[in-house]
Amino acid sequence: MAHDFSHLENLARMAKETEAGGRQELLRDVTDMFMGSPPDALNETEVQYFGDIMGKLAFEMEMQVRQHLSETLAAVASSPRELICRLAGDEIDVARHVLMKSEVLQDADLLEIISQCGQKHLMAITVRPQVSAQVSDAIVEKGNDEVLGSLAGNAGAALSNGALQTLVQRSEGGNLALQEQLVLREGLPQEVLEKLYKHVSGALKEHIMSLGVGVGGSEIDEMLAEAGDWLGAKAKGGSSPAEKFIDRKAALKQLDPDLLVKLMHDGKMSEFTAGLARLAKIEVSTVRLALADKSGEKLAVICKSLEMDTNMFSEVVDIMGADGQRSAKDKATLIGVYGRITAESAQRAMRFLRTRQKLSRN
Repeated sequence: MAHDFSHLENLARMAKETEAGGRQELLRDVTDMFMGSPPDALNETEVQYFGDIMGKLAFEMEMQVRQHLSETLAAVASSPRELICRLAGDEIDVARHVLMKSEVLQDADLLEIISQCGQKHLMAITVRPQVSAQVSDAIVEKGNDEVLGSLAGNAGAALSNGALQTLVQRSEGGNLALQEQLVLREGLPQEVLEKLYKHVSGALKEHIMSLGVGVGGSEIDEMLAEAGDWLGAKAKGGSSPAEKFIDRKAALKQLDPDLLVKLMHDGKMSEFTAGLARLAKIEVSTVRLALADKSGEKLAVICKSLEMDTNMFSEVVDIMGADGQRSAKDKATLIGVYGRITAESAQRAMRFLRTRQKLSRN
């Protein structure tokens, strides 16, 4: 597609002659022309030409001008690559925007930045939507604790087995921020979890409490400790009749919270207990503990993790409190707590619990 670049040619000539005070206006004009071009309207040569002029103007002016240019071009996938690379290697206030967002930067560009620049540049790279395993490896090799924590907390960052092992080793020195990000990271291999868990058990309570699940610290301690202590409490010799019943319902795809409430109404508490354990993927003994807890908070976490709605949980509480052990005020308080717990928070708390159970089996 042909373009009339006479105005651009004039601007390029003017850039050589104009005093510094007018170059910012020239840069704005050139940038506006580039941004105003329809997508894919410019060929590679034309894009490079824009980049050359913008770069010449920007790098002869103060840092704030380059910072604005970086902000403008960071989200533009067709930005001139050479200019983006120059901006990425500039002062961090300029580089941050393109390092965090620009799709123009390739792995080779990022690896060069990692080798040449400091921790603030590495930090910006760690929050990119996607970070390749090769780039992550380079960051892990050079990054400080804060940078590694940010990388571990980025779900879009691919981590090789070698990088994971290094991150775990670095976390063993008491780096709580890195420990937290690793524990919260999805899909960690079992062997990594096992090694990591030896060093984070003391901080585990803090992680779960920070999720705001509405359970006190001592109660979380009990929940985790008892789950570990009671593993293997099942009687040997096969499943109980209640568990076999739940197995059949699960096979028929009939196992859901509605069935659990019906089982409670029918007085089939053994089946309810086995079903709740099956849905929550925890030990039956842990569910029994939750049912025996007079506060009802452990049961609330389990039920919320299954996304049981408040009305249904209220019904469960009513049935559980039919013996008069829970006052109307306590019921109202528990329902209020349940409404404040998010399903995501409860599910994350249950993942910690299941991890504890898996590790305790080994």
